[in-house]
Amino acid sequence: MKKKLSILRRFFYPLWVIGVVYTLYLCNQILFLFLGRLLSPLLISACILEELAAELVLPNLFLHLFLGLIPLLAAFYMAEKIFLRDRFLPRFFPPSALAHRDLLFGLALGFFLFALLFLAFFALGWVRFASVPFIVSPDLFWMALTFIVAALFEELFYRGLHLPIFTVHWGLAPAIAFSAFFFSLAHLNNPPHSFGGLLTILIAGVLFALTYLETGALYLPVALHFSWNFWQNLFGFRVSGFAFPTLFQLEITGPTLWTGGAFGPEAGLAGLLLLSLAIIATLLYGNYRRRSLFHLLGPAPPTEKNRP
Repeated sequence: MKKKLSILRRFFYPLWVIGVVYTLYLCNQILFLFLGRLLSPLLISACILEELAAELVLPNLFLHLFLGLIPLLAAFYMAEKIFLRDRFLPRFFPPSALAHRDLLFGLALGFFLFALLFLAFFALGWVRFASVPFIVSPDLFWMALTFIVAALFEELFYRGLHLPIFTVHWGLAPAIAFSAFFFSLAHLNNPPHSFGGLLTILIAGVLFALTYLETGALYLPVALHFSWNFWQNLFGFRVSGFAFPTLFQLEITGPTLWTGGAFGPEAGLAGLLLLSLAIIATLLYGNYRRRSLFHLLGPAPPTEKNRP
């Protein structure tokens, strides 16, 4: 009987913890909407518009900040200190001698991947400049901040909450699968609806889970997530179905199977290829990182069991 109760607790406990955080997060969102009634029409606008015009860049940033990141951080604090009264979450950004390398690798990888995609599409004749090829706008700065806030929110939510909680109680493989599934499900309403896009985002969830597992912190997942979205947008591609202010005004003329059509590269074979390259690069970086840690910290000191 005790064994059955233990199995049931092991199965339902992560659902209970995540449910508490979800509920608190939702309550915090409602509180922010109540305190700032101007945010309500902005939220509706962001959900129904297929494209965000330049004049909506700042509202989009405020939405991600005041209805996303801040309510989530408050929900984490309330769940841990008031309701669960337990340190149920790992530290998201623990001190690390290699944190700066994780950040630099994540930022560089996103640039490399979409620079490669841009050059490949250009060489194949699949893109052409729709207007002035190079436009610098102040909106790009606010767009970068928006991508930073969005990356922090999604990585804290899916890799910071879902992945470790599921791993401890359900095992590593189910944890990666479910965290990636919920991550993909969050993009269900992205216009235009695309099964290929959702599949690629699910695989992206696996990639971000891998970056967390390779480093044990959120430095690399946040940096790569931000870099992926930022450089994808800056090179003129749509980001998960949305068109934001960008540097290059492109018209995609290549086959939809490869380019992803209106959803962007993430819905095409090009997105799958980039994710494959990113996974390989992450595994290679993980090996390099372990060797670097060994050289920095040296072998573990002898214990009573292995002392000569």
